[in-house]
Amino acid sequence: MKRWTVLFVVLVAALVVGYYQATEPVRYMAPAYPEAAARDPYLAARTLLEEWHHDTRRVFSTRALFPLPATDTTLIMDPYRGDLGRDRIEELLAWVAAGGHLVVAARPVYGDRDEDRERADPLLEQVGINVRRLPEKDLDDDNPMAELLGRFEPMESLFLEYCLGNDDEETLRQCERLTCEAPPRAAPALTRDFDGQPRRLRIDNPLVLGYQGGEGLRYTVLADNDQGLKLVQVAMGEGRVTATTGLELWDNDHLHYFDHAWLLRHLTAGGGPVWFVQGIDMPPLPLWLWEHAWPPILALVLVLALWLWRRLPRPGPLWRPPAQDTTDYLGHLRALGHFYWRTGQGETLLAPLREAARRRLALLHPDPERALALAAERLALPDHDLREALDASPVDRPGWIRRVAVLQQIRSRL
Repeated sequence: MKRWTVLFVVLVAALVVGYYQATEPVRYMAPAYPEAAARDPYLAARTLLEEWHHDTRRVFSTRALFPLPATDTTLIMDPYRGDLGRDRIEELLAWVAAGGHLVVAARPVYGDRDEDRERADPLLEQVGINVRRLPEKDLDDDNPMAELLGRFEPMESLFLEYCLGNDDEETLRQCERLTCEAPPRAAPALTRDFDGQPRRLRIDNPLVLGYQGGEGLRYTVLADNDQGLKLVQVAMGEGRVTATTGLELWDNDHLHYFDHAWLLRHLTAGGGPVWFVQGIDMPPLPLWLWEHAWPPILALVLVLALWLWRRLPRPGPLWRPPAQDTTDYLGHLRALGHFYWRTGQGETLLAPLREAARRRLALLHPDPERALALAAERLALPDHDLREALDASPVDRPGWIRRVAVLQQIRSRL
């Protein structure tokens, strides 16, 4: 038995050594995003700015954006800003002219008609910049075969089966190109206007900018690719407006590509705070309701508070016995009787006393009328006082006290 145990241990050791000799550990890296990144698409950019000693802030409504901050602040504004309005646009441009820096993404253009592809952006129009969307036929990533396979998913497996089972080299090359090669993408936007060095930016969307100029405006930076103009910087008074077709170059997935981080540092080189203005197209519902309907909301809150004040029970002041006499049982009874009377529960105190008095009367005589007459004779009380104490409800406190006194005499003297 001992020999078999030794053989088993040797076999296990040989298997372990053989496993480590025949295998090689492989380490790999997998992307992991913090939970905050799902809520903040620019978390990586804000973290990097804080490393560069910039204060960052996220703004989600016009109430938080206005009044505008000091002119050393850089505002990075996404395309969803339909809640600005003409007055606030003029205030924002006056802030830029006073020395502020506004980085703004062009608003998206929707629709398939030609007139839908060219719509003015109210903010960029004021600085001589128009926005245009490329037609579908001009987009580089237009792939009819990929679109067809995307619409008919069962057809994809049949197509792959046909490709893998075909012996024709030309057909195999075409299948490989359609199924394996990535669709072509537009080249990165290129500019040398910042520092004389070629800087590449990946702004991949169907929007292009056009610069018309205007009085008191001058462009200083242009970045374009084969689709058209993707970034324009316009000097306006003491400040500047940097317009792009999108802010995806600074989101969590693209900040580390090309010269995106370098551009962020160059545009915020002043050292002041950086505000990311997101989604002021529609403020949060509670904020919108307060801004547009605060009088009825306030009135509703007051009505609710009044209703609760009327409905909730409000006990009176706590009765505290004197410190020198903590065993005043009679005082406790007085307070309890006063509470019952004040709350309309006088009959609750009289009911047990009346029941005890009726039992006493029943012992005098079986006939209630005869028993009542005998009690009036023995107690020297009028007959109607006894009847009133046994049946009638008191209407005031003195009457209640008289009835208690009569009932006590019936219970204690008969």
